[in-house]
Amino acid sequence: MTCTKLVSYWAGEALKGSKWAGLDWEQKGLSNEQYAIHEEVVAAGRAEAARRGRAAGLRLTDQLAEKECRAANGATGSSENWRPPR
Repeated sequence: MTCTKLVSYWAGEALKGSKWAGLDWEQKGLSNEQYAIHEEVVAAGRAEAARRGRAAGLRLTDQLAEKECRAANGATGSSENWRPPR
């Protein structure tokens, strides 16, 4: 699912402190709804990383991204400019 891949990737970049993590939601290719999921996932991942290390935080971000994107049916409905990949 596109949502899961995007949210997982960008959440991982945020946890790793990548220079690209600071891009805005449009530059990351996220819908508004996906960005909201991203922010929740990153917060949870950072908390987990603080408790159990970065690897645990990254695992949690992947799990939460899949769960939340699935629950939101891809989370694409809230962004007028979002288009599915070709």
